[in-house]
Amino acid sequence: MTCVPIKGLVLAVIFSFPAFADESAGRIPSDLSAVRERLNRIVEQVLPIKKGKDLKAGIIVGSVSNGEVFYEKNADSLLIPASVSKVFTSYAALKKLKPGFTFKTSVYYSGIISEGRLSGDLYVKGSGDPSLVSERMWMLVNEFVRSGIKHVMGRIIIDSSYFDSEKNPESRPKYLKDQAYNAPVGAFSFNFNTTTVFVTPGEAPGRPPKVYTDPENSYIDVVNQATTGKPGSNNTVQVSRTDYVKGDIGDTVLLRGSIPQGGKEMRFYRNIVNPALYAGHMLKTFFEQRGVRIEGAIAEGTVPSNAKEILEFNSIPLWQIVWGLNKFSNNFVADQLMKKIGAEMWGPPGTLQKGLATVQDALEDLGISKQSYTIVDGSGLTRSTQVTPRQIYKVLVGAHRDFSLYPEFLASFGVAGEDGTLRNRLPTSVGQATLRAKTGSLDGVASLAGYVPSRDGELLAFAIILNDPQLQHGRMTGWVDQIAKAVRDISRK
Repeated sequence: MTCVPIKGLVLAVIFSFPAFADESAGRIPSDLSAVRERLNRIVEQVLPIKKGKDLKAGIIVGSVSNGEVFYEKNADSLLIPASVSKVFTSYAALKKLKPGFTFKTSVYYSGIISEGRLSGDLYVKGSGDPSLVSERMWMLVNEFVRSGIKHVMGRIIIDSSYFDSEKNPESRPKYLKDQAYNAPVGAFSFNFNTTTVFVTPGEAPGRPPKVYTDPENSYIDVVNQATTGKPGSNNTVQVSRTDYVKGDIGDTVLLRGSIPQGGKEMRFYRNIVNPALYAGHMLKTFFEQRGVRIEGAIAEGTVPSNAKEILEFNSIPLWQIVWGLNKFSNNFVADQLMKKIGAEMWGPPGTLQKGLATVQDALEDLGISKQSYTIVDGSGLTRSTQVTPRQIYKVLVGAHRDFSLYPEFLASFGVAGEDGTLRNRLPTSVGQATLRAKTGSLDGVASLAGYVPSRDGELLAFAIILNDPQLQHGRMTGWVDQIAKAVRDISRK
């Protein structure tokens, strides 16, 4: 990707409106008053029907190159950004840790090694790596195999003390429960602390359906109370992680309902309760697949002072982690980063409070007062976080000015019509491969923030937030995209 450092604009929008006719075909005149008039006309078109209702509005437009604000409307209104909050998290992480930063996972042992046999325990100490997925764990195990240990007589003990014990922020909605996007955090975690359950019909009606977990592991216990229905019958399969399991041993996944014979395979994404034990069980599975025998159980603990280090495994670089965070709006990665930057800046254990303090410091360096907003987590999966359009504007401008992180920051946003959470949004005639932005959605919230070149090639940055507790975000998403199209058609020449 090539980024041309040219003059630009920033637009932040928060207001209420129904869908409106697309007037973006015409060019906006270069006169500043004409630009204001055009934007005001668009706002006036969409506000009357919802006037006096709950949908809120705010706009700010300014230059990316020099920060000049030339249009604003309710720019200091505090509103819920949803996942656009990840813009703050990713900026702070890249600023404080630098794009090439890596996370370290260390493996230790106690006891004696003789002829490939360890008479003692293995210890694994994590430091919050959010990129430890199946492929990466396989690489870790391959490095371990070269140590020559083929048989572990003791246990695998997971040390998660680099983070505190809080796995889910208190601000998260309680109704999310086992949803994959509500996964807990932990200093040693695997596959975003989620699992995939596949369900296919049984051999005949009345028989249990076939169930597979991916990846297969000994941590999750599947209780299959579902049945195979007659061909053409309704599909009523439900998959849930039972609430009564606390993760001290493992999780139980319960299947109920019916899947019709001859029906298509179904897949369900669910989170897990205990990151350390889940990752430990997966590590044991991978060890055994590589011919390393583990006699003992999986347990939690801390690395003793006399333990000897076998290996140190590095994560992919931070810029790649941030790329995945923003492209796919990964809540788990965002909250892992929040605790990580807290631990790196203030010392372990990493806590949400330390992470938030680090984000506040990064924003204060951009002239954003700590008392002027409320951010309560890294992901934005809460209605407690409230920021203003002007604050989003300042982060976008500040990132653009900092070449030490801007290329990676920009590249992490989804590309309209092409990838990430923007893959199916905005017509190719307007924004494909040019508009790059971070999306946000909750019930009652739709948001978008990023960069796009104007018709004349002038670099623009924009942020759009809509709040209305009476509306679903899906209904408001189209309105957000209409504004993004209007931004794309701005021209001051």
